[in-house]
Amino acid sequence: MDRRSLLIGLMAILATPMTACQGSSDNTLLLAAIAGVLSPQMLRDIQQNRLSEAIALRLKTQESGVALFQQLQVWQETTQSATMGNQPRGVDWALLSDYWLWPAIQQGVIRPLDNADALTGWESLPDIWPRLLQRNPQGLLSETGSTWGTPYRWNHLMVVYDRRFFQPLGWEPATWADLLRPELQERIILPDHPRLVLGLMLKAFNHSVNDPAPASHADVVSALETLRTQVKAYDTTTYLQSLVIGDVPLAVGWSGDIQLLLSRYRYLQAVAPEPGTLLSADVWTKPNLQATTPDVTPLSDVDQAWLSYWWQPEVVTSLSLLAQGLSPLLLADQPVDFDFELAANTVMPTPQQLQNSEFVEPLEEAAIANYNQLWQQLRGRE
Repeated sequence: MDRRSLLIGLMAILATPMTACQGSSDNTLLLAAIAGVLSPQMLRDIQQNRLSEAIALRLKTQESGVALFQQLQVWQETTQSATMGNQPRGVDWALLSDYWLWPAIQQGVIRPLDNADALTGWESLPDIWPRLLQRNPQGLLSETGSTWGTPYRWNHLMVVYDRRFFQPLGWEPATWADLLRPELQERIILPDHPRLVLGLMLKAFNHSVNDPAPASHADVVSALETLRTQVKAYDTTTYLQSLVIGDVPLAVGWSGDIQLLLSRYRYLQAVAPEPGTLLSADVWTKPNLQATTPDVTPLSDVDQAWLSYWWQPEVVTSLSLLAQGLSPLLLADQPVDFDFELAANTVMPTPQQLQNSEFVEPLEEAAIANYNQLWQQLRGRE
């Protein structure tokens, strides 16, 4: 099959357990993802407008990244304990957040990919993608490491707020430092995650979100003392509900979650704060069902067509409209010249902001301890 041809003839979208899918034909791709990340609308759009080969897609969904990671562990254990004559096929591709690549590589539940740089469209991806996805066996970024996944979409951390609260104040949030203004005392919700909260404060003062010693910056430590008085709650699951009902006027979360609300609740506004933000990506990974050290995975024609499909200029719009995410092609520090239309109310960082934005990268154990200590200090007086 020509790599440049898009997948067509979608035969099935089934939410069935992968361990029950034995004897699947070679033209079936078994996929695992968090619910909603790969929407039925998008798959129908692929079927109606894009595909050219008869390929069946079977989708298994989980409610969270934790649940999906645990499912990868279960599939590996199930395969290892199965008899030789009753080997389940498992799942072909799992869509993991880049944050989960580190433990997935360390625990051996995914496999490196063979010749990912030969995929159609790989050469068109911004340089940040190979850098993020090349890892050593410990899961740390490495220019000489193997490629452990391919990008599907990305999101960015941003501020969403109730304009009705800010109108009488005469200003609206525009920078991360605005979270420290006295008008917001006990009025904001932040993610319940040390790397995100400490990262946005590092970014507020033009430090790297991956600085191994965040407490070495006096301006950040001082800001965290103020931030403690600003936060009403740390929440990553129901924070948007609190914003909608008026419990707080401002929250921080991922653009993929927030974009859904902007057209429904016109009193809400979102902004990608200056000077830059934190990034997150969903990447296709190859599960490892063997007990031994994972080997490099050769990619079939079907695999290659599926992975490279998401990097085509024609797919930029559907990713924005149907996947609540942004195309890997758009993560560039220069303006992208494509004939596309993003979803209404889509908030995109400017090219200058993207130059100042970073993925949350894995750190050495000593650096992780530094973040945890500072996080405990921040949360210690709740």
